[in-house]
Amino acid sequence: MSTIQIKPELLHALTELQGDSFTVAVLTTYYLDRPESPHKSKKPARQFVYRNMVRLMKAGLMEKLPDDGGWPKYQLTQKFRSQYSSIKKPASALSTLPPKAAPPVKALAKAKPKEIPPKKPVAALRERLSKHRSDMLCALGEAEEYESLCKELPEFSEEAQSLYAEARERSALLLGKIKALESLLSSNNLR
Repeated sequence: MSTIQIKPELLHALTELQGDSFTVAVLTTYYLDRPESPHKSKKPARQFVYRNMVRLMKAGLMEKLPDDGGWPKYQLTQKFRSQYSSIKKPASALSTLPPKAAPPVKALAKAKPKEIPPKKPVAALRERLSKHRSDMLCALGEAEEYESLCKELPEFSEEAQSLYAEARERSALLLGKIKALESLLSSNNLR
């Protein structure tokens, strides 16, 4: 059974999420939380993570879950678990190194339960914040379009005006949610 090369910091993030479903944003957050991650900003990290997720799906190591109306969710397959379950190497090791690096792995595995609980809620908050930001941009774009339509097509002005008001109201509500999540994350130094 051939294995594909996975960067150690990404492999560590994936092993932390084994058994859970996750979004691209959640996996990116876990990846960025690794101190040895070469990416420091979100956009290139997200692109790197997504490219690797596509590779993993092509290799049958990850699958996209059925659409539930939210952000697409993914899960590692049994094939991934069988190939990589014993590979929980320190970040400096490659995912294809022989098992002689086993002693540090056991120390890492013992420390793992203490790391995960604080990260999962933070990752969920960050994912929620990301979704609210995206929804707010959508609502603002919608409001701008209604405003533009009111000027261009006065015959639809009355309908567009009420839809414009609804979109603005939605964006204001989302802005409040965003501020609440940002305050929570920054007050607890979770960013």
